[in-house]
Amino acid sequence: MRQLGRSIVFGLLALLGAGSARAIDHQDAPGAAATPATDIADLFGWMSSDGSKVILAMTVHPSAPGGAKFATDAMYVFHTSSRAALTSTSAVLVDIVCGFDDNQRISCMVGDPSVTLSGDAATPTGLALSNGKLKVFAGLRRDPSFISIPNFEAMKSAAKAALVSASPADPAGCKATPGKTAVTALGTMPATNTFGATNVLALVMEVDRTLLSKGGPILAVWGATHKKAKTN
Repeated sequence: MRQLGRSIVFGLLALLGAGSARAIDHQDAPGAAATPATDIADLFGWMSSDGSKVILAMTVHPSAPGGAKFATDAMYVFHTSSRAALTSTSAVLVDIVCGFDDNQRISCMVGDPSVTLSGDAATPTGLALSNGKLKVFAGLRRDPSFISIPNFEAMKSAAKAALVSASPADPAGCKATPGKTAVTALGTMPATNTFGATNVLALVMEVDRTLLSKGGPILAVWGATHKKAKTN
């Protein structure tokens, strides 16, 4: 397989307890935006309240229309690694790999074929294994991100202007700017959510923690989309 998008997250669900991780990536370069069904917008990870499940969510297709579909020629992957401690140099890797057929039926595998789930995951209740170790939902949902692009652009412009007029750089090439220049530039700008009215395709799953913690209680999660290998 070759990678279509970029690995999006690097989050730690420390001690597989109350930790959470979140990564946001919108408005990509033309190459990624040209294939929106594999263009990752968000990645989230957190624990269930009782600590028994890891909940992972990946969104793709920013500003998805009503008839948007997951790509059938790609794999959607949650890459995970678990280790005994933050300072550990060895880790156990477990990939959660999902793909879609022409009818948008999903097939997911956690680590190896012994944990596999297939079917229609677009219903509100999702699709689940009878033993409760894996549950999946895949479908259209409101974009969970919150950002005001005009405010962000104002902050960038203010920061650039401040750097131009700042004192000469130090030996390391860094410049000091007075006060909170970029934050101050926001002033009274309204905090309007640019993505408040848009949708994404969401792939959400609940995974039994024992499937992902074989190397220890420190879990790292990152997400990617990969092109399926050709068989002919």
